[in-house]
Amino acid sequence: MKKFVIASHGKMAKGIKSTLELFVGTEIDVTYMSAYMEDEPAIEEQISEFFSRLESVDQAVIFTDLFGGSVNQKLTLAAADRKNVFLIAGFNLPLIIEIIFGAEVYTKENLEGFITGARQAMQLVENLSTVDQEEGNQLAAEDREAQAASDESIKNSSGMKAVQTENVPTLSHTELAPLETTLRVDERLIHGQIAMVWSRALNLHGIIVANDEAAADQTQQMALKMAVPSGVKVLIRSVDNVAEILQDPRIHQTRVLVLVKTVTDALRLAEKVPNLKYLNIGNVGKLVTEEKQTLTQFVMLSAKEMASLKKLATLYPEAALQNLPSDKKVLATEFL
Repeated sequence: MKKFVIASHGKMAKGIKSTLELFVGTEIDVTYMSAYMEDEPAIEEQISEFFSRLESVDQAVIFTDLFGGSVNQKLTLAAADRKNVFLIAGFNLPLIIEIIFGAEVYTKENLEGFITGARQAMQLVENLSTVDQEEGNQLAAEDREAQAASDESIKNSSGMKAVQTENVPTLSHTELAPLETTLRVDERLIHGQIAMVWSRALNLHGIIVANDEAAADQTQQMALKMAVPSGVKVLIRSVDNVAEILQDPRIHQTRVLVLVKTVTDALRLAEKVPNLKYLNIGNVGKLVTEEKQTLTQFVMLSAKEMASLKKLATLYPEAALQNLPSDKKVLATEFL
């Protein structure tokens, strides 16, 4: 069994708890240790308690805040001669998430690889308001070229032979082959959960954002692409354009996550693309100011959205509410 420890001076370790659970859920075995706090047991007691529960068949990865600090030293001594325990000094959120999901068995080599990748997650973010008009026009032109290439790359990423689309007939609903496509309603579109958790769980070839507003806003597109994980292609298109893309024969065996902001937009797609693999209502309604009905902690729908959900559940009876891949799927029909 995999076990994890996050240990720090003060309350840093426990401060990361609620943030981490947004990404990995609450089923992961994580112990949080806060050292030198009056309302916490002595750090030595916390360490002893953890190791008393660690069995020989377990693997443990321990994160400490500072290399050579007292917390790091005490855990280093406690882990001595335990080949099933790995100790990492210094951490960030991407590193913890990558390690939790990145391997079933940990080795010195794969952990060093995760650490190298996490260092690259720390970047100076360019302020889009500082980009002058000429540079902005150049970036827009480059982006259009990249998007055109991405269109073909996503469609062909399964390794299937490319075909010309000009003369490809529109297939009827009964003739369409099953897609390897998940449609998710998430009002944040591409964000940390998508990049760090869903992309790994679905082993994606590509992400497609189906949103009319984002498709027409170059600045919003640049911001969304900042979150895209390395190696995953991304398209940002209007809802109607995405419906056309999903009917291209080349995409049938390509693992794609399609993101929409609203249940109504999901319905627009589902009415045109009836062979999606899974329809997921994940995170929607927190930005809505009108009166809404709370279905779960993460799904709150207006009357219009509830009406769309009812139609959606008719088209896709297996449509489910599920925030994280580790969460239980709850069928949308249970709320109707």
